[in-house]
Amino acid sequence: MSGKGSAALARAYGISTHSIILDWVHRFERRGIKGLKDRSMSQEYSSQFKVDVLNWKTQNRASLPVTALHFDLSSPSTIRQWERRFKKSGIAGLERKRGNSKHMTKYKQNKPQPAKTPTPAAELKQLKQENQM
Repeated sequence: MSGKGSAALARAYGISTHSIILDWVHRFERRGIKGLKDRSMSQEYSSQFKVDVLNWKTQNRASLPVTALHFDLSSPSTIRQWERRFKKSGIAGLERKRGNSKHMTKYKQNKPQPAKTPTPAAELKQLKQENQM
């Protein structure tokens, strides 16, 4: 903030890339000290929120860092992951949960599970969600 360049500051403090410093500056300018505080990495976002973020990014032709700053996301790479999942699996890819299921069985089953075909109602629900997006 005192006029030194981000590249010089990154070298002086051993920070891997100057873009980290630029991100800090933007967060400070937008939210003050609160914008620099550590945030929980266990934050869960609804699929609707993810769709809203992706739509805003597309409509505003915004970069990943600008979009992350606008929605106060901790990392622009989070948005990139959402984009990849959406392109691969549609809205269902955005509904994916982190980690293991809370209801894990005690022992693994060795039999392969048959592939589930979606019911017409489930398929209709997914198509409605995609159309809404």
